[in-house]
Amino acid sequence: MKTNLDQFYKTDQNMEKDGIWFSFTDDIAFKMKRFGGFNATSVKAAMAKYYKPYARQIKNGMLPPEKEKEVMVKTFVESSITDWRGIEIDGEAVDFSVAKCIELLLNLPDLADTLVEYATSFEHFKEELGNS
Repeated sequence: MKTNLDQFYKTDQNMEKDGIWFSFTDDIAFKMKRFGGFNATSVKAAMAKYYKPYARQIKNGMLPPEKEKEVMVKTFVESSITDWRGIEIDGEAVDFSVAKCIELLLNLPDLADTLVEYATSFEHFKEELGNS
């Protein structure tokens, strides 16, 4: 279906599921799937995996903030981050792995927040519709 709102809201489901590069510089970038949208199935699966053990604590507002952040980062990385380039830890280039990415984002919580914000926004996954 084509509507007059497509230019504002239509996203590319392949971009959402396959991922796009979010670059900080020409050399440093993260490849991320959308945190939601057409990637919702992966997000829900990761949420079930990481949140379920803490469901009672979450419901009762008893989950410590540091554990809440850990659960969120694990959920986000497993469901949305697929690669990186140019990442160095302790001066050494590091290949992407889920475990290393989780460790990095737990040590840099503002980076985690920036990446989640980017991957959550449908604006970055909008379909190119040309001049129509």
